[in-house]
Amino acid sequence: MSYSESTVTVEYGDGPDPVLPLVVRSKDAKSVDFLKNWVASNREWIRKKTIEHGAVLFRDFEVASASDYEQVLLQLDSNLSDKYRGTSPRSLQPGTKYVFSASEFPHYLPIPQHIEMSFLPAPPRWLYFCCLNAPTSAGGETSLCDFRKVFRDLSPDFKKRFYEKKLTYHRSYHRKSVSFRPDMTQIKGWEDLFEVKDKAEVEKDAQQDELTLTWCENDRMKLTNTAEPFQLHPDTQEPLWCSHLQVFHARMLANELRRGAARTGNLFQTILSLFLVVFAWTLLFVKGGKNLGWHTSFGDGSEISKSDQDHLQEVIWKNLVFERWQLGDVLMIDNCGVSHGRQPYTGKRKIVVGWSEPHRKKNLPIPELEK
Repeated sequence: MSYSESTVTVEYGDGPDPVLPLVVRSKDAKSVDFLKNWVASNREWIRKKTIEHGAVLFRDFEVASASDYEQVLLQLDSNLSDKYRGTSPRSLQPGTKYVFSASEFPHYLPIPQHIEMSFLPAPPRWLYFCCLNAPTSAGGETSLCDFRKVFRDLSPDFKKRFYEKKLTYHRSYHRKSVSFRPDMTQIKGWEDLFEVKDKAEVEKDAQQDELTLTWCENDRMKLTNTAEPFQLHPDTQEPLWCSHLQVFHARMLANELRRGAARTGNLFQTILSLFLVVFAWTLLFVKGGKNLGWHTSFGDGSEISKSDQDHLQEVIWKNLVFERWQLGDVLMIDNCGVSHGRQPYTGKRKIVVGWSEPHRKKNLPIPELEK
């Protein structure tokens, strides 16, 4: 028996596929110091299991603050990053360098499944969450999905079409962040996105991220970039869906809320989802998708059909895993294979996040789709 299994209980599950997430519990000691020492001594084993299962969840440990969590995080990963180019509003937690609020997007809205910063050429290799206040209402889970399984379950026609056409992401930002706009995808401003106010610095950073930047009237900016919708996993070479389409499309956000409301039976979310469906179609008709805060089209500029969106969402929901948060949970995710999202909730909930340095996507040919 290895040290990694002599002092902890590892819950492998009973099914034929690796369980997502793999849960690790201490047999005795539960302190932050024990967890720090254990992950430092077993980092290689943890990464191997994270790749195999998609995520590893450390449960029943006394991680009670952002500072506690950062101490564990620094033992899990010596290459953490504080650079964030994502779209959700986030705040650095006091007394830490690498720990941020997971999202300040309105709690009554879902965050659809996505690989963190997958729309960029170099997303983080690893992603880490911690629960500092567990939700008590229905919902609030950080749901997970193995995007290797999503690739497997997508129809051949869908995969061929997306592989050939690629995807273009369109984003639009005002200068300043605000707490509310009718188009909720535009609450984050470009000053917060790039963490600078000087336009020349913004242009330099955008170029480094391989983004095409266009300045518009009233200090607004547009960012576009074209990306492959599929990638090969860097360690296993398995093909996987790797796209932000399910986040960067108004209609898909509305349908995500509808599905979440159906799961929990929340009447308010059901009514809100009906309103958002109508609102999304109105925005798309009046402004056009490419003028919204976030939007995704095919690489040639043509729009993605409702049937393709519905098929993708159906496959993702087929493979979703809902693990209820418990106080002190620390979750490590393979950000090159497994997505995360957030289910709507009410009441209190505090989840914090950290991430590793970027890992450049290879954009290698997908053998199955080259035939």
